[in-house]
Amino acid sequence: MRPAKEDMSMAGEKSQTYCEDAMVSKSRSVLLCMRSIHTSCRMNKRGPLTIDGWYPRDHMPDDYPKNEEERRAAAIKYGMRPEDYKPHSKDDYYKYAGNYPDYGCVTYDHKDPYENWSDPHYRRNWGEGMQIRAMMHTSDRDSYTTLIFCWIGIQTWPKGRKWKNDIMLKQYPYDIKRAYPFTDPRVYPITNYTFEPED
Repeated sequence: MRPAKEDMSMAGEKSQTYCEDAMVSKSRSVLLCMRSIHTSCRMNKRGPLTIDGWYPRDHMPDDYPKNEEERRAAAIKYGMRPEDYKPHSKDDYYKYAGNYPDYGCVTYDHKDPYENWSDPHYRRNWGEGMQIRAMMHTSDRDSYTTLIFCWIGIQTWPKGRKWKNDIMLKQYPYDIKRAYPFTDPRVYPITNYTFEPED
């Protein structure tokens, strides 16, 4: 049988080596995690391309066009004339999406309400290109008109701003609080002091 001291020292050595191994593996996992973040394809993509499934597979934008041939191919892919085709700038962090074209800001309100649209609710035709932030400019966006009119009504109502008490209570010649409810207030006169000299 081993002495208890020897068992204790062996247990201490094991726990020390276990702690060292845990620290090494932890630092290694942190380094691997940082390296994977640094070299991940997600860091190289920007805008809507960072989210998988944002676009259907057939509509997924390709890489930014590098030459005139790629520009013409991208324009044909999106149904545009090559001279009208212009992709989003690579410097635009939120809108950049490969070779997806910049259609400009043509919103629901800019379009003719009397035209025979394929989708009259959104005023869109079949196959028509959409700008990246098109859902911010639809017909069913929130309206704050009621809130604005309520705020104007409260501000212009004469008593609307009297939510606080006056700075001092109104001064009465009698102690009404002391006389309330059944006594005559004239029984409790209040001495009101003034800073004017006596005649």
